[in-house]
Amino acid sequence: MNILVDRTRMKYRNARERDCYNIMDIEYHLKALAWEGLIWCLQEMPDKSKAEGILIKYYLNEYRENQVYDDISSPLYSSQ
Repeated sequence: MNILVDRTRMKYRNARERDCYNIMDIEYHLKALAWEGLIWCLQEMPDKSKAEGILIKYYLNEYRENQVYDDISSPLYSSQ
């Protein structure tokens, strides 16, 4: 798996746990990831809830132009 995806998921999981799974705080973190262009990393995350999935799809659509896919193959982001 890509190191950028791993880091983004771990950052999100830690924030979610720190906020005690409060949906309002989770929404804030998802919006921040969408603004940074990294919410696409959470799409296939296996341990997300249905509510998180809905928010991820919504913010992915709302912040579509911010998403960063270009540098995914650069050496900085690859795990090899």
